[in-house]
Amino acid sequence: MENLSPLSSPSMSSTSPQSQVSPLSLSVATSPTSALRTPTSVMRRLSKGALDRISRKNSKSPTHGPLTRRQSIGSASEESIPFQDLPPEVPQSLRSGVPFLRITRKKRIQYPFSIDTDRGIITWDSKNKTKAKTTIVIDNIKEIRVSEDARNYREEFKISSEHEDLWITIIYVTESQKLKALHIIALSKDSFHEFVGTLQRLLKYRSDIMSSLAIPGDRFVTVHWPTYVTREEGEEYLSFEGVERLARRLHVNCSKKYLREIFAAADVDHSGFLDFSEFRNFVKMLKHRSEIVTLFQDTIRKFGPKGENGNEEIQPMVMTVDVLKNFISNVQLQEMDDSTVDKIYYKFTDEYDNFTSDSFSDYLMSSYNPVIQETPEDLTRPLNEYYISSSHNTYLLGRQFVGESSVEAYIRVLQRGCRCIELDCWDGDNNIPVISHGRTFTSEVSFADVVSAIHKYAFISTPYPLILSLEIHCNSDQQQKMSEVMKSVFGDTLVTAPIINNSLTLPSPEDLKHRILVKVKASEEIDRDTFADFGSTSESTTSTETSLSEDADSVKEVTRKRTKKAASSKIVRPLGELGVYVRGLKYRNFALPESRSLTHCFSFGERSYNSICRDDDKLAQLEKHNQRYLMRVYPSGFRFTSSNYDPLICWKRGVQMAALNWQTYDVGLQMNDAMFGCGERSGYVLKPTMLRSIYARHISSLSPRRIKVTIGVISAQQLPRPKDTKTDDSFDPYIEVEILCPNSPPKRVRSKIVRNNGFNPCWNESWSVILADQLRDLVFLRILVYANDGPPFATYCARLCKMHQGYRHIPLFDLQGEQYIFSTLFIKMFMDELL
Repeated sequence: MENLSPLSSPSMSSTSPQSQVSPLSLSVATSPTSALRTPTSVMRRLSKGALDRISRKNSKSPTHGPLTRRQSIGSASEESIPFQDLPPEVPQSLRSGVPFLRITRKKRIQYPFSIDTDRGIITWDSKNKTKAKTTIVIDNIKEIRVSEDARNYREEFKISSEHEDLWITIIYVTESQKLKALHIIALSKDSFHEFVGTLQRLLKYRSDIMSSLAIPGDRFVTVHWPTYVTREEGEEYLSFEGVERLARRLHVNCSKKYLREIFAAADVDHSGFLDFSEFRNFVKMLKHRSEIVTLFQDTIRKFGPKGENGNEEIQPMVMTVDVLKNFISNVQLQEMDDSTVDKIYYKFTDEYDNFTSDSFSDYLMSSYNPVIQETPEDLTRPLNEYYISSSHNTYLLGRQFVGESSVEAYIRVLQRGCRCIELDCWDGDNNIPVISHGRTFTSEVSFADVVSAIHKYAFISTPYPLILSLEIHCNSDQQQKMSEVMKSVFGDTLVTAPIINNSLTLPSPEDLKHRILVKVKASEEIDRDTFADFGSTSESTTSTETSLSEDADSVKEVTRKRTKKAASSKIVRPLGELGVYVRGLKYRNFALPESRSLTHCFSFGERSYNSICRDDDKLAQLEKHNQRYLMRVYPSGFRFTSSNYDPLICWKRGVQMAALNWQTYDVGLQMNDAMFGCGERSGYVLKPTMLRSIYARHISSLSPRRIKVTIGVISAQQLPRPKDTKTDDSFDPYIEVEILCPNSPPKRVRSKIVRNNGFNPCWNESWSVILADQLRDLVFLRILVYANDGPPFATYCARLCKMHQGYRHIPLFDLQGEQYIFSTLFIKMFMDELL
């Protein structure tokens, strides 16, 4: 069996970065500003566009980090972004300070808010010595919500509805990556529109200027030339110092020596300066990618017309449409009709209708060359036949025992497509139930506020059913209140009765589109024959005890925040009746009649689940159970930092809901994003046949199919500088490739190091591995980018079976799951069936 080479210390590349480089393609761009004093790993792209400061010509401050956005693993880049040439004007009033009313849980205080364009920050309360508490770095803003879109926050703070049209909520991250929300009320409609409008225009400009290096033709030159030129006696020229400022602004992380070599090559008259024509050539050399030119020429030689003697043409410069068709079909292994290839070909030809190496580069970076296959999904099977994207401790923004509970946490996971969220419900003051992590030091949030946010965002990213997993610690009165709130807010979207009577199977995701299901234990008052309507094969019993888990034990040493009784509460009938299709049931034995009631759902803590799986007989029963009935597994309570387990331990045994801590973007959550980031991104993925059909052969009886997987890492484009590294520090990137399998240890390999080049490093390394696993649908490819001796600063993860083969530009994500918009990794990947 051929394996990847053993993991070892990365070898040192003896080749200089200048000889290694393959300069940037036309489809990649970088950060334009040079004055923001922000960490390089936390710049964010907002839903309404990216945010930027107004850069100044003579600014000499350090560059900030790369722009990012919430991940979408299917494409490495956007096809086109409209460009805005000039920076928006920030009104003098906002530079000086406009009064707003700041709202917190304890105070309502009026402050002058200003936008500091030199430092790229929003500031208020200049008298406060703790500047971090009165400053927002604009690049750290994640979203701006106003008026009705921020109603849940206004209601949470009990602010009158008359202020709704003037309400502004800014979601941002701090320097320590903690998610925060700033709530302010404008004192007039004019100041509201001026403040919000200015920020939105800054967002648009930020997005546009970030794409400027990807602008075809001379537009990049005309946009940046006026900003950096020196003017003397009617003449304009660009010095090397101006080029350095431009490189910092565009986040070109290469050595000064390499930049000077390109400058010298463009300076044809050896004057020490660049005129407009020379600057245009400089930009062309900066964008040049030798590895794509080589692939372009090799493709033409292989598929292009031959000369009279049968040899290929010398130094091919233009690709024909037939050659492109052959490349897509035979190298990229994509099925594409001729009309589509024609459309691609003529979309990327130059002004002379020639498909050049630049055209080829643009095509390879475009959405016409996707990383992930967009295959149709079958969402008509019973609910138990699907993996369901699930969250644990959804209400937390941080660690399990000292984190902050927030409505924002629910909004974020729903925006990311989560379909099963957890609500840990406790008695609140004034007979108002709250959500918090009981027995800990976490804060709490109103149950009604969370339900209101869920109602608004439940189907914002996918129309398929949302499951609310309720953990009840409330008295009967507050349980009654919970039932009333959900019925009132959700209305007809809440499933309160079977949609099909006497069915022998659970409904499908398609049957339950735009519906909300509740997972809750049954009331003792519910008649035993209730579940006969669902086709239960035997009489069911109920229990109000907690599910078998280690969580109850794991918190015994933690000082309890609450003085309330910690025991689980008995479920009242109105609330228990909402568990129509997902009825929580305490596990006692897989052989008991209650374990065959159609609508039951077992919940296991991670350690209890692993304990069952170590018993061969119980494991076989568990796998058989999951072919027809629902199960949820959640992380151990001993994971104090809210880390995640490996979800493969659940998926390979047919567990539908592998609940994870979404506030921690570790390998577990990266795999979860990869699992549910394909196709329609519905939050539901059909399980492999052998894990969902009671008639299928058991996985252990199947002979594994052997495939040879070849992964090649060619180059990177526009790598972000890792956090806490200075502009003058050496930037020495290398790559680690992992293949994660359900039934065998991970296989890992590392590339060599490229010295002092994060702009366009080339590795040109490849490795092969033989995979022999019955569950090939659950094999994942994970790529990590490192620099120097630090931790990984960028990552990518995908299901191997859903990846296109051939040459692809994969997107890269930071360790919070945000995509670096213009940072990519150029790879090749091929899979061959073996006998």
